Amino acid sequence: MTRGTPKRLAMRGRVVFRVRAGEDPQGIPDHADVAHGMAYPLLRFDGGTVERVLRRFSPAMAIARVFPSASTGGRIGAPSAGWDDIEVATGMSRTFRADVDPDVDLPALVKALASLDVVEMASPHFLCEIGRPVAEAAATRGRGDLFYGQEMIGAREALRREPGDTALIVAVVDSGVDLEHPEFEGRLRPGIDAVHLPLERMARWVKVKRDRSWTRGEPRDDMGHGTACAGIIGARGRRIPAGLAGAARLLPVRALVGARVEGRDALTAIGAIPDIDAGVKRAIDLGARVFNLSFGTPETALDSGDPEPHVDVVRYALARGCILVAASGNTGDHVRYFPAALPGVVAVGSIGRDGTPSRFTTRGAHVAVMAPGENIPSVAIGGYQRNSGTSFAAPFVTAACALLVARAARGSFPLDGALARRLLQDSARPFGKAVDAEGCGTGILDVPRALALLEQLLDADGGPNAGDFASDPFSKGDVRHVAA
Repeated sequence: MTRGTPKRLAMRGRVVFRVRAGEDPQGIPDHADVAHGMAYPLLRFDGGTVERVLRRFSPAMAIARVFPSASTGGRIGAPSAGWDDIEVATGMSRTFRADVDPDVDLPALVKALASLDVVEMASPHFLCEIGRPVAEAAATRGRGDLFYGQEMIGAREALRREPGDTALIVAVVDSGVDLEHPEFEGRLRPGIDAVHLPLERMARWVKVKRDRSWTRGEPRDDMGHGTACAGIIGARGRRIPAGLAGAARLLPVRALVGARVEGRDALTAIGAIPDIDAGVKRAIDLGARVFNLSFGTPETALDSGDPEPHVDVVRYALARGCILVAASGNTGDHVRYFPAALPGVVAVGSIGRDGTPSRFTTRGAHVAVMAPGENIPSVAIGGYQRNSGTSFAAPFVTAACALLVARAARGSFPLDGALARRLLQDSARPFGKAVDAEGCGTGILDVPRALALLEQLLDADGGPNAGDFASDPFSKGDVRHVAA
């Protein structure tokens, strides 16, 4: 998670906009098909007010859709059979990106587009950053220390109670995964590379790493953040604790890429928010049910006219019955991060080995539960490492949700995000009275208790009453220490 980002980064000469229902032209391809050479962008839009505004700022343009249709099944190049009601209602079908002159006055162009009656939303093509370091004490080297997080949340008992479901897909939306690591043998689904960052449109003070996987479309990690998150969820347990999600399969979604920002020593990861959202949508359309989202944009980085990031894709995910888990942030204050602060998302903060909130954890009324997030052992690219940050607390909760979904499926009940959050919060172990737990949710993740509470509901006559819980929140090796 990012620490105290002072301003938002945006791509040069690229805008994103959504038009009102019925105003979207047909025949405009998905940008992922364009990026993979399977389609050409349109050099015009609608011949009306939107196109006239674009041409006033830049005579040349290239237009593509941000999102693919669900009818493609999330596959690149698959023909679309149109848009369903959920895609139309959430704006997926009506969201476009326009590439214009890289030196255009971007704020002025966005303001002009937003002033049009046919435009619901207009925004720069903003970037999201992860990977700023959290300084922690040196890690303990003892093997027993490897398991403190799992012991704190009852992982062993939980996996005895529910071993997981091989048919369940857990999406890790991050910097990718080390695809050849032995800890992931037999655990990975074919993944998604959603990174589309033309170097000529990046800010000059941002240097993006470029590797061969960009040309092959592989979700291969080049900085380690996503690999570490995935290991907590789904590692085989050869040299570190086994992933808490049990038999579930992981779908790596590479939506951020390693980068260096001028003036900083540490490697970070950067991704375009529309690309992240498109990657999430493709994963949903491919069948992913549970999502780990260990990235975020701080509210303090938003200007008054900026839309809150990820709103449309969160609406879409919730409408499809998905469960979204996000890291709360590492600022140590009450700054809200998105997507963690969005209604319907399960926001997770960090605790240390002593069971008290980490000094760096971001707090707030939106935080649901806390999970271990200090000196957490996991997988690294080509090896192993320890990690600190809410980025690594969130995967414990993501994996817990995977077990809840698997157990609910055995009772023929489809678990949604609202009920999952309720189960996690009602079963959480409360902090002691002497602990300052303001803005830290209802307590510490307790996976066996969450499973037991679900089983009580499943054993009740008729099973869980979804009406009591579900609602539309928008309508009402060498282990070394790293951090992110």
